[in-house]
Amino acid sequence: MVEINQLVKESIDLHYHIGPDILPRRDTVETLVASERGKIKGIALKSHAFPTISTINTIKKREDDPLLIGSITLNYFMGGFNPSAIYASATMSKGSHLIVWFPTIHAENHLVKNHSEYEIPPDWVKDPAFKPRLKSELKAIKVTDWNNKLFDKCNRVLKTIKDTGSILATGHLSWQESYVLANESLKMGIKTIITHPMQRDIAMPIDKQKELAKKGAFIEHCYIMWLDRDHPEDYPLETIKRDMEEVGYEKCIITTDAGQIRNPSPSTSLEEYMNLLNGVGVSKEDLETMAVDNPKKILGVD
Repeated sequence: MVEINQLVKESIDLHYHIGPDILPRRDTVETLVASERGKIKGIALKSHAFPTISTINTIKKREDDPLLIGSITLNYFMGGFNPSAIYASATMSKGSHLIVWFPTIHAENHLVKNHSEYEIPPDWVKDPAFKPRLKSELKAIKVTDWNNKLFDKCNRVLKTIKDTGSILATGHLSWQESYVLANESLKMGIKTIITHPMQRDIAMPIDKQKELAKKGAFIEHCYIMWLDRDHPEDYPLETIKRDMEEVGYEKCIITTDAGQIRNPSPSTSLEEYMNLLNGVGVSKEDLETMAVDNPKKILGVD
C-alpha cells in the first residue's frame, strides 16, 4: 500500500477557503497553486463572500497544477437563494463541476450559535478598518418553513443545481434543515455533501447521517474541526473513526476546511489528518477511499 505522503499527492480536498475575502486567508489562487503544485491532485476553493470560479479563470494553468474546483456560497453577499448566480458560476466553469454551498455565515443556525452580536465578529477579522454589522441588521436565512417544507425559492435553487450538473453542500444549516434539504436533493439525483455534520453547531445524529448516506449522500469530516477545536476534548479522533465506520468509509470524505492564516496548506493538513486517523486505526485503504476515490466519484473525474 502506498505511503500516506504519496497518497496525499492523489487526493482531492473538497473544502479549502481562499482569499481575498472578508475574513483573513492564507492564500490567493496564485500563491496556492504555486505552493501546492505537485503536492496534491485537486482543491475545491470556497469563499463565504464571492464565487471562486472567477479567480480560478484568471490564472494561466500548467499541466502539473492541481485541479481547481470552483464554488459559490448562498450567503447574502451572493443574493441568498439566487439561481442566476449559480447559473453564471456554472457557465464560467465550462463543463467542470461547481460546488454550491448553502448558507454559511448567514444561515440562521450559524447566526444563532456564533455567540456574538455581530454577523462577523471583529476578532475573526483583526483589522481596525473593519466595520462589523450587527446580526439585528440581517434576516437570517432558512431553507424550511414552519411545516418543515422547503421554501419555493430553495426549490428553484435546487432546480438550477440539477440543471447545471452542480454539486450541493449543506453549509452551516441546522441538521434538521440539512436533513430535509438533502432528502430532496438526493431525490432529484443531485450529488450531495453533508457539510461537517459532527461539528457541534450542527451535530447531526449518526442515524440521520447513515440514512442520508444510504440514499447517496457523502458525509464530510474536516481536519480543521479537530485542529481548531475550542477544547482539547472536543471531537476525539476515536469518535471520528467510529462515526466513519458506522456510516461506511465508502460514503465519507475527508477534507481540510483550511485556508485560515494560522493553519497549514491543503496538502500538509491532509497529511497530518491522515496520519492522526491512521494512528487510531483507520487503514490506508480507507483513507484512500475517503480522500481519493470518493472525491473523484463526486466530481465525476477519472
